[in-house]
Amino acid sequence: MSVVEDLEALPVFASATHEQLDHVAKFAEEIDVPAGAELTHEGTYEGTVYVVVKGSVAIERHGHAVNLIRAGDFFGEIEAIDGGPRMATSRAIEDTRVVVVNHRDFNDLLDAVPDLRDQVMTAMEERLERVDREEG
Repeated sequence: MSVVEDLEALPVFASATHEQLDHVAKFAEEIDVPAGAELTHEGTYEGTVYVVVKGSVAIERHGHAVNLIRAGDFFGEIEAIDGGPRMATSRAIEDTRVVVVNHRDFNDLLDAVPDLRDQVMTAMEERLERVDREEG
């Protein structure tokens, strides 16, 4: 399957048009990640968003798993939007396929697709609330 077909199959992108996803796909990369491999590193400035197409990824803060991202979900949106360092490390817990989108194209897509922006902002707020509870 192509990047566009993989993204179109995910509920989170239901409101995006084929043309919008095609634009993002031109700059996105689909990669296979072996179980145990790290995708992001807590405290670093990486700025990419990951969409899990197949498999699952553990989100770890200070060495402890705090969330599980499954096929159809995404992570990295907080840093892509605010430009800050990664709040967590992510690690594939099984062989996983992800679509990697740079922060500029991700933000352009959010600007073009209000329904997607609303979903991403809601997910981001929930994740930040969870972080506040952990640190509070």
